[in-house]
Amino acid sequence: MRVVFYTRGAFERNELFLYMYAQVASRYPDTHVVAVTPKRKKKKRGTKLSRYWKKARRLGLVDAVDIISSYPIRQFFARRDSARVLAGLRALPRPDLRPDTAAAVRVPNINGPTSVKAMSELEPDVIIQSGAGILKPQIFTLARLATLNLHHGIAPLIKGMSSILWGQYERKPDWVGSTVHVIDEGIDTGAVLAYARVEPECPGERFPSLYVRASEGGVARLVEALERLEAGETWSVPTPPGESVYRSTLSGWKQLALEIRLARERGARRR
Repeated sequence: MRVVFYTRGAFERNELFLYMYAQVASRYPDTHVVAVTPKRKKKKRGTKLSRYWKKARRLGLVDAVDIISSYPIRQFFARRDSARVLAGLRALPRPDLRPDTAAAVRVPNINGPTSVKAMSELEPDVIIQSGAGILKPQIFTLARLATLNLHHGIAPLIKGMSSILWGQYERKPDWVGSTVHVIDEGIDTGAVLAYARVEPECPGERFPSLYVRASEGGVARLVEALERLEAGETWSVPTPPGESVYRSTLSGWKQLALEIRLARERGARRR
């Protein structure tokens, strides 16, 4: 079975991608990489400000002020957590397989004609979306069997970004874990093939270890899904009952409140 990862240009430095690739390629040697690598353009003045303004209008005044005013706090936690996630992912056992960067197919955009042509020529049985971006039908319908995504969070209960952090902040343990699902025209709305739920190992467990364990479990379920697709199975698993919500950026103020609460939980455990 031919598997094609659809990712971004710097995939060789993305530890989650490297872990996922090693696990999949050890089972399916006919694995390829297509990487979205846009040509560098001189940024126009005001482009970044315009992007922030559009996001602020979409979020609404209160949420926009919440996020903008706490940006330095969010950056502090992001840097700290990124280092811990990186160390955790690197520690996960895996086969000694790395993608051949020279053999990767580079395309200039996510859904354009050049990208469609490059993906079509590979004739994938399965496409795995791994950080490429939001795929449109001209791409995700090219896979003979399915185009899959590994979503951190339990979809469709929680869709969007930072799902595990939102699950912690909103005290929703049923949001924490990962989901292997088929990609369709919605965002995190396709048929679910597997869940990898994660329970806190101790009171006050922080985001990095939850994320690493959700990644490990999710990749294991992904490989199992590939094996079932190869065997010709057609299936989906029941989605959990409850309201489906979409979440985006978790503000620094909210993350600070979460950190204080988790620290108290860890302190109570030690007493």
